[in-house]
Amino acid sequence: MVFIEKFHKFLEKYKIAIIVFWIVILGVGVWLGPRFLDETSSNFEAPEDSPSAIADSILAEEFPKYMNQTSAVIILRMKNENESIINSQTEGFCSDIVDDIYDSEFDEYIVSILNYYILVDANLSSYASALVSTEERSMIVNIEFEYEEEGNTLGSFIEFLRKEIEELHTSEEFVVYLTGFYVMYIDMQEATAEDLTKMDMIVLPIALVVLAFVLRSLKLMIIPIASMGISILTSFLIMYPLALVWDIFSFVPSIMMSLVIALSIDYSLFLLTRYREEIMKNKSVSESVLLMSKNAGHTITVSGIILIVCYSGLIFFPLELLSTIGLGAAITITITLAVNLTFTPAILMTFSKFFKKFSLYKKLTKKKQGDTSDIKKIEIESQLKSIWYKIGKFSTKYAPFLIVGIVIIAIPVSIQVFKFQRSIDFLQILPRGSDSDLAYTAFKEDFSPGQMLPFHLIIKTNQTNGIQNTEFFSNSIAILEKLATETAVDAESFTSIVSLAGIYIPFVYARKFLNNTYPEYYTSEGAMYREIFNLNTNSDNSTTSININTPFDPWGDDAEGWVKETRTILEEVNEEYGYELYLAAGSAFMIDAIDAVYELFPIMIVVTIAVVYIVIALMFRSVFIPLRLIITIGLTLSWIYGLSILVFETTAFHGMFPALQRVTSIYWLVPIMAFTILIGLGLDYDIFLLSRISEYRDKGFTEKASIHKGLYKTGNVISFAGIIMAIAFSGLLLSKEMVLNQFGFMLCIAVLIDTFIIRTILVPAIMALAEKWNWWPKKVPEPTKTEMDFE
Repeated sequence: MVFIEKFHKFLEKYKIAIIVFWIVILGVGVWLGPRFLDETSSNFEAPEDSPSAIADSILAEEFPKYMNQTSAVIILRMKNENESIINSQTEGFCSDIVDDIYDSEFDEYIVSILNYYILVDANLSSYASALVSTEERSMIVNIEFEYEEEGNTLGSFIEFLRKEIEELHTSEEFVVYLTGFYVMYIDMQEATAEDLTKMDMIVLPIALVVLAFVLRSLKLMIIPIASMGISILTSFLIMYPLALVWDIFSFVPSIMMSLVIALSIDYSLFLLTRYREEIMKNKSVSESVLLMSKNAGHTITVSGIILIVCYSGLIFFPLELLSTIGLGAAITITITLAVNLTFTPAILMTFSKFFKKFSLYKKLTKKKQGDTSDIKKIEIESQLKSIWYKIGKFSTKYAPFLIVGIVIIAIPVSIQVFKFQRSIDFLQILPRGSDSDLAYTAFKEDFSPGQMLPFHLIIKTNQTNGIQNTEFFSNSIAILEKLATETAVDAESFTSIVSLAGIYIPFVYARKFLNNTYPEYYTSEGAMYREIFNLNTNSDNSTTSININTPFDPWGDDAEGWVKETRTILEEVNEEYGYELYLAAGSAFMIDAIDAVYELFPIMIVVTIAVVYIVIALMFRSVFIPLRLIITIGLTLSWIYGLSILVFETTAFHGMFPALQRVTSIYWLVPIMAFTILIGLGLDYDIFLLSRISEYRDKGFTEKASIHKGLYKTGNVISFAGIIMAIAFSGLLLSKEMVLNQFGFMLCIAVLIDTFIIRTILVPAIMALAEKWNWWPKKVPEPTKTEMDFE
């Protein structure tokens, strides 16, 4: 408290400078902050020393041409599924799009363009059929593209393709989609911008209306609006240079925006309601601001610091996706906390007359001045009429029954957590209804899904020309046959120098395609084979890469089991043949990353619990309070995780919400992201309530009187804070990305349960039963006041 008083004097002395500082930062943020949105990425790497990281490094070392290449896939699909896609209209479209690409400025970056008609013209009909679906409803145009790491050549090319498709596609008989990994990333970027707009245009105004209703002052509303603007633009400003160095994932800005809206309003509500309360007691602005900082300011500081520490823990996870979420969130919370602890007091003291005279204050002042002797009576009458006082009385009177009842209700839902199935399904991060989403869905229905994002099996002999012999071909074929027999792939899944279009190629035939002394060398099949050979062998012919186009989605939930089965088989054959075998690309790196994250998740939970316990124990000088807090937050977490599993992993709500029909499990990232912020939200409300109860207990009120009065004073604020927070996070429910829908659902429901059940009913009930043990070993005054006594 001594520090807070010194800090208050500092703010009072330099209040103008503080306001000017934040205004300058806001100006720079308006200039540079929005650029952060253009620098996000969808790229991240597996943890170092993981099997996929080693495999990918071998792939990059032996086949450097793969590193700066990507593909765009154009899908043509007949509207009438009974009509063939092979017709003059699609032939004309394919011819025109190929000609326009080669005539464009991007010609020098094109590695290859393949479609059905090009291969047929080259007398490669057997290979051309792979680019047409079995029922001839769809065909694909595959464009291999080389891009530069610097600049936005790839983005410009995708934009060019979209314009060309729009201009050339004039037929009503078929539809055209564009997809590919980078196209998906662009759609995710655009979805992020759309999400932020929805939050600005829909969610934010509703949240502010509710806040205005609680504060009952349009003048005070200026502060949270200004705080929000400064917080988000400053956070984006700080993240912008970081995004130039690191890969910041595409939906990090959406999470940062939700945090700013939620925490800015939450912190403003705590601070300004306390400021208003002190002003109504006829205290000076300076004194009111000091008391606001000592109480509400102290509460949000403790809660904010714990949140920052918890989110900072994500930075050390061995995955850039999680570490950048942690970084973005930690920076956002730090800035939001700093703005509310400095800008808010400074502006209140600088414009003291303006912010002191609000309508509610005038009405109450007149009433008190007219009958000052009845201030105590008015306060007690208001207390007795309060719904929160009545809920407090009810909770403490029937404490044992309420505790048992809430636990009984929670158990059936909470035990669902044992059914949790993590998902890596790519559709959960693709914006619903986007071009890439429709294309990816159509592609999976009509083709082998693995064609778009294949795995690479690398076989390394460590001998120059070690792959050009009968023994190597025989052994490689044996390895592929074993994979086709024992896993979910088949012979048609492999494209390599030893297998093509479901046919295994012995060395005796391969040699004829490679040696110009044989007539087979001059055939179209020979030319095609040499193209594949050159693409899938390294410079000294010691290593080959085998493309595995899985019949299941390589970014779907079936991939994880297949990757682990395949690695087990590769370890076995490695010992048998003496080759080095690696499984690269596909979703292998994601699977390794998830395994690493979930290995660390229990450690994260333990560390978080330890940090919360220590900080709260020191704050309240109690052994029981932090223990009770951890138990109640744990109940909230298990309740929410269980409810989320019921909603997203069962069919119970499919009829009500059709979008859930494409989901069978929760995206792996959501529980990790939700854990930290749910801890923070629970702490926010619990500390706010406990601080008031502790304040009354230190003034000599009985245990139950302190609980009743504390709930009376904070119940309204906590409830509206919860409602505002739920509104703020509901913006994530409006997103087209299922991963954000799941995250938003967890946060919204958690806030409402925590606000109206846990903090309002369960916490008072537990504290009523604990009585004096709440504060042990802290010494509190002997209880001499009841709830009918005035503060």
